[in-house]
Amino acid sequence: MIENSVMIGLIFSVLSALVLPLGMFVYCIFSKKKILKPFIVGVFVFFISQMVLRIPIISYILPNQIWYIKLSTNPYLYGIFLGITAGIFEEVGRYIGFKYFLKKKHRYIDGISFGLGHWGIEALLIVGINAALFLGGTIAIKSGVDYNSSDLLSIIFNQSSSMTTVNAFAMGVERLFTMSIHVALSMIVLYGVKSKKIKYLFIAILIHGMIDAGVVILPQIFNLSIVSMEIYVFIWSLVFLYLILKIKDLYKNIDNLKYEKQI
Repeated sequence: MIENSVMIGLIFSVLSALVLPLGMFVYCIFSKKKILKPFIVGVFVFFISQMVLRIPIISYILPNQIWYIKLSTNPYLYGIFLGITAGIFEEVGRYIGFKYFLKKKHRYIDGISFGLGHWGIEALLIVGINAALFLGGTIAIKSGVDYNSSDLLSIIFNQSSSMTTVNAFAMGVERLFTMSIHVALSMIVLYGVKSKKIKYLFIAILIHGMIDAGVVILPQIFNLSIVSMEIYVFIWSLVFLYLILKIKDLYKNIDNLKYEKQI
């Protein structure tokens, strides 16, 4: 039996990870601030760096390597490896995006838009589409459709029946928490490009790697629950939300210096 609370959780996750990203895209299209291009570049940077490059390598190529098999048995090293590789692929992608595809789009708002595009496509691909499929399937089953009539409905019924309310909500909650992280990392890399200081790229890689490594390591070492891990991500999201607000002054300082040089 699929609980109503699970359906409510799925609706929340669909709104958070599917409707919201699409809504942001529509807003960028009609916004007078000309932020559509950074948003789209952010989308493509995530898609290429993760879906086209990193994930296929980790999923299909590395599992055939003996060193990788041994590495995966050590939660510490494996977590660090996954975290650092995610940081390298995504942050280098951000750097390339800002430096070569957004040469005249280095405003504070451009960094925000880029980060939201980067966040949005990840949320949509990892959670949004799956949550929508589960929600559609559960609605069909609850309306009387025989779940045995389709392999897909059968899978949805089995997984939804065992899904807890916490799990259903957690998918969307985590995506919302990661929004400020994606935006802040984009702002750090853009600041490095804008100030012509490559060290900020490496800072972003290190921070990204540390956060992702924690997501892998902490549950295995301390047997943390889903709620505990959401709190972990939430704490990081607050830290980065503060950073997003504070870094705005740094952008103003760079713009003022450039203006003074022109005078």
